[in-house]
Amino acid sequence: MQSINNTENTWLAARRDIFLRDLVQDFIEAKLYLDMLRHQHQSTDSLPYRLLDEWLGSETKKGSLWNLKDQCHNLFRNSGTKANLYEHLFDWTIGSIFHEAIKLKEDAYQMETYKPLLEQANCQHNAVLTRIVRDYFEVIEDARKNLVEEIERINHLFSKALLHLIEILPLHRDNILLVRYLLENTKQLSEKVFGKQVLNQILRAMFPHGLASAYLCVAEKCMQSGWYRDAARYLKKSLRLDAANTKAIELLQLVKQELP
Repeated sequence: MQSINNTENTWLAARRDIFLRDLVQDFIEAKLYLDMLRHQHQSTDSLPYRLLDEWLGSETKKGSLWNLKDQCHNLFRNSGTKANLYEHLFDWTIGSIFHEAIKLKEDAYQMETYKPLLEQANCQHNAVLTRIVRDYFEVIEDARKNLVEEIERINHLFSKALLHLIEILPLHRDNILLVRYLLENTKQLSEKVFGKQVLNQILRAMFPHGLASAYLCVAEKCMQSGWYRDAARYLKKSLRLDAANTKAIELLQLVKQELP
């Protein structure tokens, strides 16, 4: 059993950069999905159960949020690699988001499934039935209030997770896949997730010499892997920010020699 665990941990460690990049990407998508759910609820005062069911899924058919929670546990809790405090807190927060979302899904189900039945029964003008229905309407009203509170609790937890992620990302500047994800998605990340100022703060923490050095670093890694077209693209971006960078100029000339 010990050798099996060691093999699993070795396999995970070899792919850790990929899993971390995927985890960050999936977390960002989950954050944007929640933003969509909040907008849906604020606009219509309702939250379709279908949207939550797709997001969460079930034990046998897990949705993206369920998979995010499992990814987080596997990377920061179960991998055998010592996580830092912020990674532990991020994992804990994602687990809390998942459990709050389960409650949200249950309340959305009650609202969508039972409220129409109660409204239909309430139209039958039966005194006994009316009293029973009134009691159950109180249950539905509790579910409606819970819906609002749970959405905001989940939103607050996502905000806390973002704060932890801001501290985590600079620790992984050598993860070229993660850096490429950040550089390729700066518009979305600055406008819809972190805000421009915070994203710039993250990138400065990862690359103190500026964004041009980030593009240059990525370009070098691409060259080492034989990805010359990607390397050329990043070198050109680096030179647009720092046209006098001799290293970037020399590398671009080398890359051009490798391109057809």
